[in-house]
Amino acid sequence: MTSKNHSSLPDPEKKIKDLETAVAEADALAAEKANFLAMMSHEMRTPMQTVYGFLELIEQEKPSATVNDMVKIAKGSVDNLLDILDDILDFAKMDADKLDLEELEVPIRTLVGGVVEALQVKIQGKELVLKERVDKDVPSIIIGDPKRLRQVLMNLVGNALKFTEKGSVILHVTTQTRHLTSEQKKTQGIRVEVIDTGIGLSQDTMAKLFHPFQQADNSTARKFGGTGLGLSICKQLVRLMDGMIGVESREGEGSTFWFEFPTSEVHEYMAKPLPDLSGISVLSVEDHPKGALEIQKSLSSMGASVESVDNIKEALQLVRRRPFDVAVIDQGLPDGLGIEMAREIISIRPYMGQIMYTVRDDFGLQHACQSLGIKYLGKPASRLVLGETVQDVSGNMNMRPMTSRRILIAEDNASVRDVMMRQMKNLNVNADFVKNGKEAVEKFQSGQYGLLLTDLHMPEKDGYDLIQEIRNQEDLSDDLAHFPVIVMTADIQMNERRIYLQHGFDECLLKPVSMAQMRGLLYRWGVIDDDTRMRTAFESEERALQNEVKYEDSEYAAIDLKGLALQMGGDHNDAVQMMKAFVEMTADLIQEIQLSWDSKDMQAVRDSAHSLKGGARSACCVPLAIAADELQEAATHGHATLPHISKIWRRFTEVEQAMRDIVP
Repeated sequence: MTSKNHSSLPDPEKKIKDLETAVAEADALAAEKANFLAMMSHEMRTPMQTVYGFLELIEQEKPSATVNDMVKIAKGSVDNLLDILDDILDFAKMDADKLDLEELEVPIRTLVGGVVEALQVKIQGKELVLKERVDKDVPSIIIGDPKRLRQVLMNLVGNALKFTEKGSVILHVTTQTRHLTSEQKKTQGIRVEVIDTGIGLSQDTMAKLFHPFQQADNSTARKFGGTGLGLSICKQLVRLMDGMIGVESREGEGSTFWFEFPTSEVHEYMAKPLPDLSGISVLSVEDHPKGALEIQKSLSSMGASVESVDNIKEALQLVRRRPFDVAVIDQGLPDGLGIEMAREIISIRPYMGQIMYTVRDDFGLQHACQSLGIKYLGKPASRLVLGETVQDVSGNMNMRPMTSRRILIAEDNASVRDVMMRQMKNLNVNADFVKNGKEAVEKFQSGQYGLLLTDLHMPEKDGYDLIQEIRNQEDLSDDLAHFPVIVMTADIQMNERRIYLQHGFDECLLKPVSMAQMRGLLYRWGVIDDDTRMRTAFESEERALQNEVKYEDSEYAAIDLKGLALQMGGDHNDAVQMMKAFVEMTADLIQEIQLSWDSKDMQAVRDSAHSLKGGARSACCVPLAIAADELQEAATHGHATLPHISKIWRRFTEVEQAMRDIVP
């Protein structure tokens, strides 16, 4: 009997096999469900794209106010339907364990500010305040998935606004976590709270809130709408972040939805390699101060030249005045929509790269950008993604052919002219050189040039008088079109847009000018056609690093040989030859400074010191340039002393010694 009972028990191996089969079938069913929903999402989005496209075309026909209102309502309905499709698709992916999070740099403060900015429209008609509060100890940049973090924030804050008629909704970010384990806290813990003064929740309601297709009750669904998937998706996303989510509430007293997740702070030395944007000119159109600063800091740190404006009017004035490689545009601007400005830019600069960088997750906007060839990028993106996107679209830039590709360069300093002659030769550019503004005006009147690059401080006629005379001639003649003039200077103040535009210049190059910067400028202005422009910075950097000559990589080095090689396009031999010429020409200039000092001619001392400063900067002799700048400043105010002259000699002797070390 015992044997009989034993033989009737299920076979353990069969149990395991049956369980494995059941799991496989469940996985297959979940995958099939996810694939079906993905297919349905695609099939529904395709006709929606057609619907949206025709609605946009109707809108552009400038219909009557009644028809225009109907179009807006229809577009809003399409957006709502697409939001529902996205929720269902996300839910299906998570149900099938097919949703993976990315690990990117997240500017958390910018992210929070963007969410609050995007949802401000939902408080219209309510006695409600929406604001952010980020504690001081919260890192500026953390590791995470910016798209999914933003999705959770938008959902939680959007819900709070939906159920709150008056009072406040506060988005609070802190490092004071309460639920993470001690192991998780060893990296960096972040707690996010969405605090509202809304209707509040009962205990029964809170118990079922984070389950799929569940809302507070049926009356809530009828009154406020929604699928009931939002909080369930938030829970799954936070779980994928190794975090946890919850709610604290009392009926009639508001609610606090919170989530916590472990992350890590990004320091400069931890950051992934960023693209080199040297020579790329970017126009940033962003009215939110924090966002504008973030864009400028991020792209400038990669080598890009960034002009930042906060409105459409000023942006279009700049685009008409000069070419940019890329425009990074926000959609919501104080004097209109970014997409309308983008259309205008296309008519002015057809090949200028454009990025719609916005917090608005709007299918219609994405569709419009796609149809116009504009890159759509959700805000905030990591520095890496933003930099790579700028790099990708910058290759589109190409100006209409200029009337002439020959350029004129006005520069009185012999060593700077020598550097630029070599640069022009390497770039295969036809360039004529003059030593002062008077000669430049005479050459300009010949009409054979398409672009002028000029120094500011020159004998006989300086850069200020030169640009004034050119602009006066244009004003007096109906035949002369606006002639582009670029100022080259070591004066940092002149680099401010309002200053160089006020004087009549179209752009400013700060000395020393690297090969990548020069190539980028000439490419934007249509002087050269070069599809290898974007590789220049990488190639020159690599050549400089691989150079056999080793020299101290320090700001105090007499000659920054690495910087010099970059300036000459990575050509070490060319850099050495240029330095030989610089040393020979500078020896005579320093003798002039000494003679002027001996004769107490402070005006001559000042002028010679200025020439020395420009030449030393262009030759990447930083200590010598600093000494010359100090002497120029002192001579200008009558405070020059013998130690200033002695310092010039000492720094120049260090340059001569450095050259002997390089070329024995």
